[in-house]
Amino acid sequence: MKKILSIFITLILVLTGSYILWSSYGRTPPPINVQLHIDNSFELNSDSGKGNVVGINTYMMPVDYASSDHFIAKLDGYLSTCNEKGWLNSKTTVIFPEYIGTWLVLEGEKNSSYSAETVDQSLRGFVLSNFFSYIQAWFMAPDVAKDKIKHSVFSMKGQRMANLYTRTFSKLAKKYKITIVAGSILLPNPEVRKNEIITHKGSIENITAVFNPDGSMQPKLTRKAFPIADELSFVRQCPVSEIPVYSLPLGKTAVMICADSWFPESYQAINQDSLVFIAVPSFTTIDNSMSAKWAGYSGFGAPADVDTMDIGKITLRQAWVKYTMPHRILNTSSKYGMTVSLRGKLWDLGTDGELIVYNRGEVFCPPSMQGASMVNLWIN
Repeated sequence: MKKILSIFITLILVLTGSYILWSSYGRTPPPINVQLHIDNSFELNSDSGKGNVVGINTYMMPVDYASSDHFIAKLDGYLSTCNEKGWLNSKTTVIFPEYIGTWLVLEGEKNSSYSAETVDQSLRGFVLSNFFSYIQAWFMAPDVAKDKIKHSVFSMKGQRMANLYTRTFSKLAKKYKITIVAGSILLPNPEVRKNEIITHKGSIENITAVFNPDGSMQPKLTRKAFPIADELSFVRQCPVSEIPVYSLPLGKTAVMICADSWFPESYQAINQDSLVFIAVPSFTTIDNSMSAKWAGYSGFGAPADVDTMDIGKITLRQAWVKYTMPHRILNTSSKYGMTVSLRGKLWDLGTDGELIVYNRGEVFCPPSMQGASMVNLWIN
């Protein structure tokens, strides 16, 4: 009996050791090779000294998340380009897209996660190479999380992701002495404490942080109030009434994360006297989806002021102009707004989405581009 037990223990030790070796193998990140893929850039209005807003439709690839150095080098590439154009100053606000920080979940993972053909293959490899941490996160997932797999993936590295996200955007804001609306990231139950994002046990939230020119962070996070159907199974719906308005160098600014810009309640929450700007970081999956017929609202019913006859009739691009910020901003005191979108080659997710600018009654929406694009809007 003792011999059998000894053999069993030895086998367990061998298997455990083999797993640890396999899990740690292939985690050396590839050399940094920044590729911006910029298709075009645009400039609206002229400098009146009141500040400006730069929107960047970044082109991201999985390898851009291989390490913190990869991530910051990619984003710094876009800001360096803007700086060369003379677009960055102490009153500049730069907007990055939704989900720009979400794929930091893969930072430091096996190279197979970046080279996988599909996101499911990538996440499957991620789970296998972090099996014990994943299992612990799975059992700790709240009952409200219907998709415990996705919830566990993002919660198990939540604090590390928050640290990388904060460090990156704080460093870039301080380097260029600008304000940054830092796209968005999925984090478990986050809060800002002593200029850091601290995560806790609980539901995943889709949040945006705003960074000041000195690298510090605004004390309130913007939290997505209307997660789309794909998110609702593991992302918490946050109170729309808590969408904050930030006091920035260019003036009072509100941030709405993607789908929030489709709902009148969001604009009611942020409507204040002297509101200057509305920023909308967004992410639209599926290649060429903006030219496809609009499928209607996702995850929630259409607001009462929406003509449901448009569903299946107009394109998604037309719906973005008709039912989001360019139209709904008219119910606020703001004269300017901008939507930016995440682009790139992120496994098989596909990406679309465009730059949309509301400029004192005029809507600027350039032709669709496959790569990155940038726009500079001077406030007059």
